[in-house]
Order: sequence, then structure tokens, then C-alpha cells
Amino acid sequence: MLRKLVAGKLVDVSECEQTEEGYYILPGFVDGKDYADCAAERWIWSIGRRYSDGVVLASTSNIFYQNADFECLFLR
Repeated sequence: MLRKLVAGKLVDVSECEQTEEGYYILPGFVDGKDYADCAAERWIWSIGRRYSDGVVLASTSNIFYQNADFECLFLR
């Protein structure tokens, strides 16, 4: 994780706000990067853009994959 962060290949979401469900609210999405909460040492497994309002959320589970309410942008 640290190696990817130092190399600029990882986006650290640890400073992002979180929803009540524990999803990270991202300001945007960068294709080709990996995502993790470096403070908690937890990898992000899926990122989705909510169809209803365009908010981009990240999760440590695969919740946004094949979810009818989200466009899946990233799946680990």
C-alpha cells in the first residue's frame, strides 16, 4: 500500500467524509489508480456513482458492483 502511495499509483481516501453506512464520499474518480484508506490499512473494493445525484462513493466491499442504483466505476 505504501509503495503504491509513494509511487503515485494510489489514492488515499482516509481524509474523505463518510456516510452513515461507512462509505467514503469521493470528490471524483481517477481511472487507472488504486484506492485505499491508508490510515486504517483497508483497500477499497468498489467505487460507484449514484444515478440519482451523481455522488461518487467508495466501499471496502463490492456493494457497487451490479447495483441497480449505481454506475460501478471501480472493482478490485
